[in-house]
Formats: sequence, structure tokens, C-alpha cells
Amino acid sequence: MKKYIAVGVILLIVCAISGAYAYDTWNKERLVYDYIQKGVKAMDNGDYDKAVEYFKKAMEIDPNNPIVYYDLALAYGNEDQFHRYYKLPGQTFTQAGHPEMQEKYEKAVKYLKELEEKFPEYKAIAEQALGDVNFLYYCGYVNREKFVLPHYLYALKHVNEVEKFLGKEGVSALYTNLARTYLAMAEVEKAEEYYKKAIDVYPDPGIDTAYEHLAWVELELGKVDSAYKVSQQYLEHAKKYGWDSDLGLAPAMISAYLLGKKDEAIQYAKAIIERFPESAYLGEAYRILAMVSYEKGDKDKAVKYLMDDIKSCNEAMKNPEDAVTVPTSMYERALAYYMLYKYTSNTDYLNKSLSDLKWIVEHPKQTKREVAHRNYYILAHLSLASIYSQMGDFDSALKYAENLRKDLNGDPNLKGWKEFIGGLVDDMIEKLKNKQEIEMPKVVWILSH
Repeated sequence: MKKYIAVGVILLIVCAISGAYAYDTWNKERLVYDYIQKGVKAMDNGDYDKAVEYFKKAMEIDPNNPIVYYDLALAYGNEDQFHRYYKLPGQTFTQAGHPEMQEKYEKAVKYLKELEEKFPEYKAIAEQALGDVNFLYYCGYVNREKFVLPHYLYALKHVNEVEKFLGKEGVSALYTNLARTYLAMAEVEKAEEYYKKAIDVYPDPGIDTAYEHLAWVELELGKVDSAYKVSQQYLEHAKKYGWDSDLGLAPAMISAYLLGKKDEAIQYAKAIIERFPESAYLGEAYRILAMVSYEKGDKDKAVKYLMDDIKSCNEAMKNPEDAVTVPTSMYERALAYYMLYKYTSNTDYLNKSLSDLKWIVEHPKQTKREVAHRNYYILAHLSLASIYSQMGDFDSALKYAENLRKDLNGDPNLKGWKEFIGGLVDDMIEKLKNKQEIEMPKVVWILSH
């Protein structure tokens, strides 16, 4: 979810137009001010082409106005204009068939670098914006460490300048997007630290992704009570400020389920399905409803929910929105098939689950990447190791667990994941060597956002 701060209007208000200026100077500044206002409004409405048009008009009148460079970069460099999900890791957008996205990325970088060169006093916010732009472009731990983190860390060292130009909200955005970067790198504890800072510095109205992602981070760290509390805070803010409620309903649903608040979890799940039919959290909602139904003894209803989940996955794969739609939907479908097997003992469902999971493992160019803060290539290995152990095929289970450990130890892009789940994988391997059955880890099927 994007977060940018358009500062053109805020800063220009501070710079009052001197009455001592000649009329033509006053008129020129007024025109620039008006064009920037119109450009910011167009961005707020999602009309980035119109915003670019207004900002360029302002630049034609006054090429020495730093705010125009900044706002032009924002108009080009946001996730409505381009996103790494539309290309494979290592590709340019042009190579992926989206030259218009590549052009917008390059223009965003160009204007931010010009801002730094011509107006060094704005470097802190330019660096922050470069971090945002590169986060949307680069995949993988190595690239984020090289091309994203340095920009944020520079801005962090000059946080007073960030606050001077962007206010408390801008500082919160810096913390939020730095945390988002660490989360994508599987540096979960660092992500927790900066999400909390983002909320502390600007709690109300706050930044939606700071609350939303902190709830997921707390779940990842096993802090279920905290996750429940933060997700409730998100839902309160959503009512007050019009945030997308499904983004809070999902972690609220999962944390409620894990805390034994099953009826509450059902309410959240049904709200997602009924109110947000296009939500990315449909799979989680259907699975929670299926689990609770089965636990209450209604196997038929549980099966129906899982079949609905599979149907939604199939529809998504027929018309994939981007390069991550198929791996994401296939993993969701694999989990649904696995649960159907557990509930019905029908081995056809088991075979379908194994087929989907093996496809994910066997297509690393498409699947060995982070999606939000998940990596389906890793999760598929964990799932296969668990399922084969439950089948009594410990050789196959051990093969997938050891292959994953080899990847974690050998792929620098999995450095964060090695720290996060390396111990879990080592423990699985030892149990499998002793012919012990492995239950599906919660990180795999409950927290599979």
C-alpha cells in the first residue's frame, strides 16, 4: 500500500509571497502555487497523468522550484504507476513487457536525483523518496540492502530535516517504509521496532500500513495478544478515517481464532467475504470458516468453504493480475486441498495439494521471491516436508527439508529467512531423521498471508 507525502502546498504556504515583489514576479509565483495545488489534488484523486501535466507546467514557469521536482517524482514513483510484482526478480519492467512502468520508474529517480543535486537542503526527503521508489522496483534481500536501505538510513540520520519538511506524518512514513523493507527481508524484529516507532510518533490518525503490518509482525513473532490489540486499533481507525477494513479484519480474524475467540473470528471472516469480495484475504477467511465449522462438527459446511476457496483461486489464475498471482493462488489452493483431505480422507485432494506445492518448488524463477512478507517457495518446502511425514514417506519429507536448508544456507537473498526459520528447519530435519511426524507449522497455513 502506498504512502507518500505531497508537500508542495504545505511548503509554499510557509513561503508567503512578498508584497514587495513586482507584479509579474508575484503572478508567476501565484501560477506555480496554483499548478502545484492542482497537481497535488490530481494525485489525491489518482489521476497521475494530470498531476504530471500540472507539475510540468509549474516547472516551465519556475525551473528553480525544488517542490516541483519532488512532487513530479511522487507523481511518477508510486505503486499505482509501477510495482515489482509485474516483473520477475532480476528483470526490468521493459523485459517483462511493461516499458511504460520502466519509464515512470526512471523518471521518478531522475527528478529525485536532480532535486538532491540542485537543492541539497532537500536531500533528506529526496533520499526517503528514493527508498520508496526503489522498494517498488527491486526484489530480494541483496538488492534491498544495496538499493533501498541506504536511502532510508540516510533520511533516518537526518530525521529532523524530514520532520521540518514533512511533519510528524512524514517521519512516521519513514519509519513505516523502513519497517516494510525489513519485513520484506524477513528481518521481523527490526520491522517490529520501526512499526512501533511509526505509531508512537504519529498515532492519530496514524498511517494505515503501520497498524496493519504491525499486527502481522506480532503474529509472526507469536505475540498473539499484541496482534489482536493492534488489529482492533486498526479497525477503530478504519471506521474513523475510512481505511480499507479488510486489512485489519484479516489479522483480527486470525488472532481471534488463535486466542479461542472462534465466534468473533467467524464474524471477521464473513465480513471479509461479504464486504470485500476482491480482498487478498479471501483465502484466509475461507480457511478460518472451514476450521471453525469442522471444529464445531459441521464437516459439510467446512467442505463448502474450502471449495469456495478453491473456486476463487481458480478464477484468479485464469486472469492473473501480475506475476505473483499464480504462485499466490496456487499456494492458497494447495492449502485448501490439503485441508479437504484432512476433513474427508479423500486422497484425490491430497494428490492435488502435492501437485500444486511441487509446482511452486519446481518453478523458482516465478516463486522464489517475497510477496508482501511471504515466500511461497519456502512455504511450499515446509508444507511438503510436513505432508510427506504425515504420509509416512520420511525420505521425501527429508529431501524437501534438506533442500530448503541448503537454499537458506546458500542463497544470499534468503539471509533474513535463514535467521527467521533456520532453527525451525533444523528441528524438522532432526525429527524427520528420527521418523517423527511433523505437524504443519502455523507459519505455513494459518499465517500464510
